[in-house]
Amino acid sequence: MVAEVKEMMNLAIDAMSGDLGSKPVVEAVKEFIKDNKDVHLQVVGKEEELSELQSLAQVTIIDARDVMEMTESILAVRRKKESSMFKAVHLVKNNEADAIVSCGNTGAYYASCMLFLKRIEGVEKSCLMATMPTYNRKGVLMLDVGANAENTPEQLTQFAIMGSIYASLVNGVASPKVALLNIGSEEKKGDEVHQATFKLLKESHLNFQGNIEGREILDGEIDVVVTDGFSGNIALKSIEGTAKMVMKLLKETLMSSTSGKIGALIAKSSFKSLMDTFDYRSAGGALMVGFDHPVIKAHGGSDAKAFLNAMILAKTMVEADVVAKMKEGLNNETD
Repeated sequence: MVAEVKEMMNLAIDAMSGDLGSKPVVEAVKEFIKDNKDVHLQVVGKEEELSELQSLAQVTIIDARDVMEMTESILAVRRKKESSMFKAVHLVKNNEADAIVSCGNTGAYYASCMLFLKRIEGVEKSCLMATMPTYNRKGVLMLDVGANAENTPEQLTQFAIMGSIYASLVNGVASPKVALLNIGSEEKKGDEVHQATFKLLKESHLNFQGNIEGREILDGEIDVVVTDGFSGNIALKSIEGTAKMVMKLLKETLMSSTSGKIGALIAKSSFKSLMDTFDYRSAGGALMVGFDHPVIKAHGGSDAKAFLNAMILAKTMVEADVVAKMKEGLNNETD
């Protein structure tokens, strides 16, 4: 009897589009293959900058002479056909890769995926999903955080379904608690879109907990927060800014006196743990949810650690067959 040969997983890696260029990506790739012998990486970028990877059996270098800059308009997506982002997205489009990771321009990346990748059947709009730190260290998923300025109740319900499935498969939450971001907890709060969305979520098979206010997002009581991209992006940036300000004030206050410096030294490990909680590098990046392949958006300023975790996240999504499960969940909800 001939044993079935399992096809090796393939990940498309955009090596050039981040703020720090190819260096952190090269370091992340070398680290990744140490513990992931069953994954092949197609690294797209300038060959001369990726020379350290040429001798690695698990890596194929695809030369791309152009770069999609952070400051460029999304209109450049069609024009820059020799960019690393364009070529990496097309590897997924042509089914030559199972997932893609990039830390490039969010708008251009999203536009590229919208133009060239298929969406899950029945999904009206894809969205951007981020993992936020919480008080109980569990983390909370929030979507949409910037892909769509406006959404219909049906689209928000689809976001909630996809977020719930991800929380279950990737985060290991048995019955994810879902809430709708709103200006109050009462059912009749918000505009017509939010009230209609509340009704759809309440009638769904989801573990819907009702509305949630912005101040409650990080409490850790909810696993998935669904919102339109306009409100979600403001909430995300507000939380990031507040965390940055608190850490800066804490450091300045402790360093302003001798007693404070001594206290900081004594509590050094506790402060490190606190800082790690707000470290975006541990999350692995945001997800562009709703496409028929996993699409990972690493932070624009990703170092090797952040990009490595984004690659690990891509592998986890492929292994867990998250996209197929999302498709199944959406179909079940409409039956």
